[in-house]
Amino acid sequence: MPQWAQGADTIRKLLDLGDLQKIQGADANGQPLLDKAERTLISAVVLCEKDPGSSYTLAYDAARFACTALLAQQGLRPTSKGGHYAVEQAVRAQFQ
Repeated sequence: MPQWAQGADTIRKLLDLGDLQKIQGADANGQPLLDKAERTLISAVVLCEKDPGSSYTLAYDAARFACTALLAQQGLRPTSKGGHYAVEQAVRAQFQ
């Protein structure tokens, strides 16, 4: 896992709690998640006028996929225990 000056304490805490886990190899390739984020965002745009509620949900999912891709590139992924909130905490700690 790359060491970040900002947010390293939070990342270590999330790992210790089991909210994040370390990954390597093909699992650490964030590109498929980034591709999924792009497709999901396109779907959100298509639905925007006819179904704004679903569009909002898809936009949220696209952002989460993009953030999860970022974590994957760092050799990290959220566990089922950590879920969406672990992704948010990790990204905020490093990039806010």
